[in-house]
Amino acid sequence: MKRNYHCPKCYGILNPNVKVILKTECGGRTALLLFSPQPGNYHVIAPESFPLKKDDEVRFSCPLCSRDLTSKRDKSMAEITFSTPGGQGGRVVFSRLYGHHETYFVTKEEVRSFGRHADRDGVNYWGAGPKD
Repeated sequence: MKRNYHCPKCYGILNPNVKVILKTECGGRTALLLFSPQPGNYHVIAPESFPLKKDDEVRFSCPLCSRDLTSKRDKSMAEITFSTPGGQGGRVVFSRLYGHHETYFVTKEEVRSFGRHADRDGVNYWGAGPKD
């Protein structure tokens, strides 16, 4: 099933073809990075002039409107939205740390987690934030 990924601010399409395109900033440098749309696939295509090392904190923004995609619910995560041809939609919440494999697909019905680091306790991605 093909998902369309959108900016939650301007609703622009972030995957016009086979990759999801996001603007990134790290250490005062910026670049466009290409991500797989497949949940759990953490392969990233980045320019050679934009090297990243494990645990670098990356700020993601929309390549169309340039608005910050940092999650309001958890500042260590970023968020985009998705929709399917069948009408299902929701949010994709993913880690801002390079090499940290943690992704959540959040719909009204469920939260599906992907990645070896997606095991945090007390995370509520329906909007209530971490439990006390």
